[in-house]
Amino acid sequence: MAEGERRLANGRERIEFSTEPARYRHWRLSVDGDVATLVMDVDENAGLFEGYQLKLNSYDLGVDIELADAVQRLRFEHPGVKVLVLRSGKNRVFCAGANIRMLAGSSHAHKVNFCKFTNETRNAFEDASQFSGLPTICVINGTAAGGGYELALAADHIILVDDGSASVALPEVPLLAVLPGTGGLTRLTDKRKVRRDRADVFCTTEEGVKGKRAVEWRLVDETAASTRLETVIAERARAFAENSPRVTNAVGITLKPLARRRAPDAIEYDHLSVTFDRVERLASITLRGVEHPPPATAEAMLA
Repeated sequence: MAEGERRLANGRERIEFSTEPARYRHWRLSVDGDVATLVMDVDENAGLFEGYQLKLNSYDLGVDIELADAVQRLRFEHPGVKVLVLRSGKNRVFCAGANIRMLAGSSHAHKVNFCKFTNETRNAFEDASQFSGLPTICVINGTAAGGGYELALAADHIILVDDGSASVALPEVPLLAVLPGTGGLTRLTDKRKVRRDRADVFCTTEEGVKGKRAVEWRLVDETAASTRLETVIAERARAFAENSPRVTNAVGITLKPLARRRAPDAIEYDHLSVTFDRVERLASITLRGVEHPPPATAEAMLA
């Protein structure tokens, strides 16, 4: 489909960023004590736009909108959670990265903003770990390619299933002649301390790296046989939870839907408004303070 012609699916007029777990189409979020599990199980027929299917756990902006929502809910609604396990709900595939057909039919502006938003979401995992004491363990049970591996790189610990098939790859250079767009190379060298010569070889190797070599090259932290995978996940989750500074049985704050009013050239919330000057390509944001006294106690704040 030519640039500018792509339509939102299901007759939608605009992209909505407000969602909640009960409305997720691509993720399943569960909490068991101090361990949360976020399962990526993308509905291939629930793309944000018309004209493509989200096969092999590939993603578009709609998938990441839900992911961003899940991370923030874990930080604020579930402060007693001390570790997040991120994994796939599909057999022998973790994530194939950004959907190529979606990108091929998108405008340049959408591609730029899509990459920015997905990178901000990956940053949110690291921000939650560093500043909220919520580390992430990523379990790769199959192919993690391109943006799929970049998603895994945002985690604190990566477990790769050692079954002769599961692999990690950044195939954008050999397949598409573009550099990874969501922080892959930076996280390889700066975060995981992968040697630069190995990073060069890795990002020009279409088939990726598996098993023992992936550990030796610091692309993942460890491998686990399929028969021991659940045991290894439980052991690592317990170890991370025990080192988390988060308070046990802490009470969270419910992130309720925001009241929003729209006009042709404005969006207004209770305490913030945005007006658009489309001729000057200018957006003006106005903040308004609350009109009632702040809560006097922590109990009142949580009420």
